Amino acid sequence: MTNSVKTNDFNEILTGRRSIRKYDPSVKISKEEMTEILTEATLAPSSVNMQPWRFVVIESDEAKATLAPLA
Repeated sequence: MTNSVKTNDFNEILTGRRSIRKYDPSVKISKEEMTEILTEATLAPSSVNMQPWRFVVIESDEAKATLAPLA
């Protein structure tokens, strides 16, 4: 049996956080990976612990073009 220890190293939290502002639109993410990403996103802190998670995954280029002006 293996014991794994999770640490809450404050410095690691600070230095590990990134805000990505440029994306490569040609990169495709599998449905499995997207499901994993969204599942992990629901673990993030929320205001007053309300957990107001609502996700809409847009896959078609046509839908993306339609919604782009709203972003």
